Amino acid sequence: MNTLFKLAPCAALALAIAGPAAAETTLRFSHSYTDGDTRDRWADYIAEAVAERTEGEVTIEVYPNQQLFKAKAQADTVARDRLDLASYPLPWLSGRAPITEIGALPGLVTSPLDGVDWRNRPIWPMLQEAVSGAGVELLGSGWAMATIGTADTPVIAPEDLAGQKVRGLGKASELMMAELGATITSVPGSEIYQSMQTGVLTGDMTIYASFEGYSLDEVTNHLLVGPGFIGAMHSIIGSPGLEAKLGAEDYATLIEVIAESESWFAEQSIEDNDRIAREFAEAGVEIHELTPEQVAVWHKASRDHAWTYFREEVDGGAEALEAAGAHE
Repeated sequence: MNTLFKLAPCAALALAIAGPAAAETTLRFSHSYTDGDTRDRWADYIAEAVAERTEGEVTIEVYPNQQLFKAKAQADTVARDRLDLASYPLPWLSGRAPITEIGALPGLVTSPLDGVDWRNRPIWPMLQEAVSGAGVELLGSGWAMATIGTADTPVIAPEDLAGQKVRGLGKASELMMAELGATITSVPGSEIYQSMQTGVLTGDMTIYASFEGYSLDEVTNHLLVGPGFIGAMHSIIGSPGLEAKLGAEDYATLIEVIAESESWFAEQSIEDNDRIAREFAEAGVEIHELTPEQVAVWHKASRDHAWTYFREEVDGGAEALEAAGAHE
C-alpha cells in the first residue's frame, strides 16, 4: 500500500485549536499494476491532488499489484461498494457493456493525447451510461499505446501476421489478426513471458508498459515502434455509493482531479513509449520503426476487419464509432 497523506503535527495542533475538524473520509483505490508503473503513479497523482485540495478531508490509499483483489475481480468489488476506486482496462467490462470493446479497437486512437479529447465527444456520456449499467461509474480514462513484439520473424506489415502464434489486445484485435492469418492463443498477461519462452506464442500485442513490466525484452527479438495504430483505454471506475460517501463537494473535487490528471497520464505514456523502445534496443531487441505509409496500411486493416466486426456484431457499435469521431 502507498500511504499518500499524513497530517503534519503542526497542522493537527492548529486544527485542534480552531475547533472540531470535519470528518475525514478514506477511500481505497486498487489496481493490478506493479508499484512504480505509470498506472500506479497515476493513482498516486490523483491521491495526492485530492488530499491537497480537500485539505486532508479526503485521503486515498492506493493498493497496487492486486494487493486487495485479483485484476478482473476489481469491477465486481467496486460494484458492491466493497472498493471505492479502481484502475481497470475498459474492454474488460465488455461482457456486461459490449460497446466498451471500443477501448481497444485498432486504428481508432493513435496517440494517448488523442484519447484525452474523448471526454468532450458524444462517446463519453455513451460510455458512462453503458458502464453504469454494468454496476460501476466511469470517472476517467487514460490511453496507453500498444505494439507488437515477436520472437522469430518480425511483424511489420499486416500480412506478416500469417503463421504467427499471437495474443491480442481484446476480441476485435484478435479477430483482425486471425483474419490476417495468425493463430490466436489467449493467455493472461502474467503468462506471456513463459508462453513466448516455450513457443506457445511467437508474438504478442500489448501496451509498451507491459512489455517492460513482464521483462519481455528477454524473450522478444523484434519490436514494432513508431506512430501508433492501437490504443488501450484504462478507465478509473468508482463505486455506485461513492458520491453519497464523499458528499457533493468532495465528490466534485475528485472528478475534477481525475479529469485534469488525464493529460498528465497521456504525457507520461508517451515518454514511457520512447524510453522503453530505447531500452529494448539497448537490450539487443531489433527495433522496426513504422513509416507513415506503413501505419496507413495497418489502419486500413483495422477498418476492414476490427471495425467491421465492431460495427456489425456489437450492439450499439456503429453508433459508438460515430460518437467517437471515427472516420473511414
